[in-house]
Amino acid sequence: MTDLIRDRLNIGNAVERILPEEEPQGIVSIHLKRYEFAASYCSGKNVLDAATGVGYGAYYLSQVCDMPKALSSAYRVVGIDIDPVAIDYGKSKYRSHNLQLEIADVTQTTFADYQFDVICSFETIEHLPNIPAYLQEMLRLLKPTGVYIVSTPQVAKTDRNPENPYHYVEFCRPDFETLLKQYFGEVEMYGQRRHQSELHYWLIKIADFIGIRKYWGKLHKLRQSANKVLQTTTFESMSLDDILISKEKIERASEMIAVCRNPKYL
Repeated sequence: MTDLIRDRLNIGNAVERILPEEEPQGIVSIHLKRYEFAASYCSGKNVLDAATGVGYGAYYLSQVCDMPKALSSAYRVVGIDIDPVAIDYGKSKYRSHNLQLEIADVTQTTFADYQFDVICSFETIEHLPNIPAYLQEMLRLLKPTGVYIVSTPQVAKTDRNPENPYHYVEFCRPDFETLLKQYFGEVEMYGQRRHQSELHYWLIKIADFIGIRKYWGKLHKLRQSANKVLQTTTFESMSLDDILISKEKIERASEMIAVCRNPKYL
């Protein structure tokens, strides 16, 4: 990718998009883990990846779910994003017979009603100034028997003026679950976190409390040695196997994932 394309992808909220071929393995794994989780819901389905970025996750679903004789195939995966540069890049990079990438606003698409069996929307909702419009659009696009899978960062207390300049809101678990239950009759909550030893977890908590963790990232070799002793893979080196999505210990999760069913068509 040229520097020009990289710069153009860094306009506005696009600065938080990732390009898998240019990121450390750990960063890619954190994002791709959610698609691995979602893949089990996508067998033989029409799937929408809402706010797909450059489309690497939609491409992953189209490949993982495209097994011989459609034993576990997604009928179609559509990835949408508001950024034409991201979509153009994705079309040039990620190609599959059952993958379609399109420019669209997740709050107002041109798809017909009830088009999709599964909608995935990862790390999207916190970027949107009009969350009700977005959720209403997800309802409109989702079949009555469909599944909506959504993720967002977890914080201890909902913050409507977060430090991250690209986020409009960051949710605590109770508030996020309450919001989703306004639109869906069934909401299952999961947490995404790294595999780490208990000692590593508590040392990180202490480092956060006393304010020294922000300097820790600059000491890569020291962290590698320390993490080896503490039986935890370094952040940059994490693979999919180093990341866990489960209903257990959600309070320790860095991100929340909700699996929502029974849409309430308001």
